[in-house]
Amino acid sequence: MTGRYTNNIQAAILYEGGDEIHPSMHLNAFRMAMLNNQLPLNVVQEDRNFVLMAGPGEFRILVTYFARPADVAVFAPTLGSAVTTLLMPDARERVRRHTAHVLVEVHHGVMGGVTDKPEIAGFFNQIGMQRPGATLREFNMRVEILGEVCRHLLKVQPASVIHWTQSNMLIAGEQFTAFLNQPQPSMLTVHPKLFAGEPVPGFSETPAGVLTLGGADYIGREIYVAPAPIPWVDLYEAALAFMRVALVPNGYIVPDDETFGPENGDYSYRVRHLAAEQHPIGMREPSYALNLRFSRQHSYTTMEHETRTLVPGGMRSVAASVEPDRDKRRELIADWEQKERTAKAVGNSLQLYRKGEGGPDDPSPGSPPRFGGGFVRRTVVFGRKH
Repeated sequence: MTGRYTNNIQAAILYEGGDEIHPSMHLNAFRMAMLNNQLPLNVVQEDRNFVLMAGPGEFRILVTYFARPADVAVFAPTLGSAVTTLLMPDARERVRRHTAHVLVEVHHGVMGGVTDKPEIAGFFNQIGMQRPGATLREFNMRVEILGEVCRHLLKVQPASVIHWTQSNMLIAGEQFTAFLNQPQPSMLTVHPKLFAGEPVPGFSETPAGVLTLGGADYIGREIYVAPAPIPWVDLYEAALAFMRVALVPNGYIVPDDETFGPENGDYSYRVRHLAAEQHPIGMREPSYALNLRFSRQHSYTTMEHETRTLVPGGMRSVAASVEPDRDKRRELIADWEQKERTAKAVGNSLQLYRKGEGGPDDPSPGSPPRFGGGFVRRTVVFGRKH
């Protein structure tokens, strides 16, 4: 799994009035804090309203103060996001009222954001070179340092709005620190774009779906969560949980056409790996799709959902009861053993389930029980489609 790892990430800090910001002087405390954290930063260039700092590994921080409003047109996409309105109802007014702004940029390498362009990234691949900053560790570093620069500038002077461009999130100045203090990925770096779904009979909740913006920086693709009649925040949390499984040490992407959900069975999603031409809302890029099958909290069940019963016994005894053909049985056991190795790599275990008895999904009389591999973690289960 390889993320997009956007190299040049920015934050625009919008002010309504207030004093002039002098980045070189006002960020002295920030530089001292970074030095204490073993990240020495040297001032390469500076003037009254501008400072360029350099750190190890061709790391660069550029901070510029503008005594004028930013281009309001830049904010149109994020102002059109339902999440922006929910989090900051007066977002349009705040943007309209701002009188000055600071632009903070961080990147690795002397080329900066140029390496984010597809043609340049492709060139690096052709010549067998890794793009500067193209690792998860370096991307996380950029997110952290960008956040810390903003935190220090907010101590100098309160801001009205912060525009975090990597995820196109627009955040109220007084709420920004709370966003920054959350473990990443979170809503700071992964924007939940909401879209409406069709009403579901028997549910008062208007179905909404979620498409992430920023998830690809971590796992290479954005995540589409199909509309369901439960609160959108639960759908969004499922997308983040899907990402976290991939981001833990030895983590991995839940395989195509398998299930994803907590160990206690509170909910279950079907996972699909979609090609660009299969994107559900026409974004023309590969994506991971999550479709809610079951939610205990919201009393929601689809026709696809199956109850399951834990099967005791070892793999070979279970396989013998499922598959009479010896060669196919060996293939089945090999598949389960591979899944067990994958599960153990992230501290999980393998458990085998069969469809619950007494329900409409039971196999017909005389047919063998149907089994599937499931990866059980403290909070997450992955199981094969039955």
